[in-house]
Amino acid sequence: MGFDAVLRRMYQRESIDTLPAHLETTYGIAIAKVTQLDVGVFRVDRSDKGTPLVARLFSADRSYAAAEGDLAVLRYLAELGFPAERPYGDGPLTRHAGQAVLVTEFIKQTPKAKRPPYPIVRLGAMIGRLHGLPGPAVTDRPAGALPGPADGDRPAGALHHFAEGTLADELRAAADWLESVEASPAVDALRTALSSADGGDGLPEGFVHPDPVPKNVIFTADGPVLVDWTSAGRGPRLPSMTLVLKSGWAATPFLKGYTRVVTLTDEERARLPALLFTRRLIDLTFRTCRAPDTAPPNLKALRQTTEAQAQTLLSSVQP
Repeated sequence: MGFDAVLRRMYQRESIDTLPAHLETTYGIAIAKVTQLDVGVFRVDRSDKGTPLVARLFSADRSYAAAEGDLAVLRYLAELGFPAERPYGDGPLTRHAGQAVLVTEFIKQTPKAKRPPYPIVRLGAMIGRLHGLPGPAVTDRPAGALPGPADGDRPAGALHHFAEGTLADELRAAADWLESVEASPAVDALRTALSSADGGDGLPEGFVHPDPVPKNVIFTADGPVLVDWTSAGRGPRLPSMTLVLKSGWAATPFLKGYTRVVTLTDEERARLPALLFTRRLIDLTFRTCRAPDTAPPNLKALRQTTEAQAQTLLSSVQP
């Protein structure tokens, strides 16, 4: 996928103005107000004062089968009672102007004074429990067939805006983006670094959420509830957490909570610095493609900083 396609997938949505009418017709409800929460994500308030909804309008560049996989994940989590957003009604997935629309029930955030203590530690422990789940059973998959895009047990771990699949797939996608940038010594160095970066292949796998950062958490009186399960599935567990583990403030409490439930293997501990560097490389590649005239930072210095951060993080939890 070229870089222009990435930007379309991230930012372009069609017929937003007619989305309320689509929802009213589909679900037989009257809508009082629609509020954009993020790109393609809308809070839907109903005229009858019923439970508000959240409508996720995906890019036309993302397949409907991929959205079916998201729904399979949410239904599986609902069966288990896992703290996640819940699909709305019997038909929560529809098409609107050639784009998939996934509707879930709105989750109200609780004031800080009424939340349980140590919310990020609790989030880390929750992700540890998630990684221990077996993943959805796909009963209609032919014997011997590999997971497909509509399976909740599909390969996962990449940020869905960038790629479907694992962090290794995201790395390959990032290398393709650089085709849109004029060659230079800095760009060549970035391309070389991407080609040798660690994508997490061979590490222990689990049922993963690709982006378990605080932004994707609703903090309630019962604890954190994780939302935005787009492209969740099965993949290497440590690479799927690189976004939160590179955070300056959330990484340590998150990992402390996680390691209360999951014991990192020696190989995971050894490869954490390289995996965090991979995440920073992908972020840097995105910024370089957005603003090619901006000089990228020194990769050697970036690697050293990342390694130091990783070692400090690992020292905060017991082997």
